Amino acid sequence: TPSSPTISPPVGKSGPGTCFINWLRVALGLSIKNLVAIRGNHDVWCYDWFEHGRTPILWTEQGGKATMEGYVRTGKLVDRFHKEFWKDQVDYYIDEENRLFIHGGWDYMEGFPRGAMLSVNAGSIAKECHWDRSLLMGAKSAFGNKMARNGKFKALEEFKEIYIGHTAENDGPNQYGNLWNLDTGSGWHGKLTIMDVDTKEFWQSDFATLLYPDERGRG
Repeated sequence: TPSSPTISPPVGKSGPGTCFINWLRVALGLSIKNLVAIRGNHDVWCYDWFEHGRTPILWTEQGGKATMEGYVRTGKLVDRFHKEFWKDQVDYYIDEENRLFIHGGWDYMEGFPRGAMLSVNAGSIAKECHWDRSLLMGAKSAFGNKMARNGKFKALEEFKEIYIGHTAENDGPNQYGNLWNLDTGSGWHGKLTIMDVDTKEFWQSDFATLLYPDERGRG
């Protein structure tokens, strides 16, 4: 619907750096209404590069090098709209229907939101919500079969639905109870997925290796 937010992909997870930067340029240029950009671990690294010039090897070897080279090629490194984009991302978003959008998850032993906002030693603004995989693992353990409805995982019960990324599952998008994992491995030569969360209809790109055969990506 026109009033629904457009949730951005985990955009720092590059991949074909120039292609992402061109997408971001279009998104910023069109002033997409109700855009909510969710911060992930790669976005933290990109933020730190913009703000502090930091280039940890874990990032540069997993797409960061392509991102930096893409910014150099396009000349967008000094574009204020791009700088503002990396600054203005949010760690999570809860809509009016109590659906949670978050990159990784949270330490469910600590509860939400405390377990999402715990600091992590992986960047100047890194938090558990950017890195957590325990929520997905707990949901998979509780529900077993992706479409099972008879499982129980208390950590998920606070929200109507939860949408995450961060952990690639090439056969997705996958559902575990009321949790959806939309990461289908585009950074690892898989596909990029976008979903209408109202209808659960989704669309996928071709495999990244077919779209960008000359890009090394993260693999």
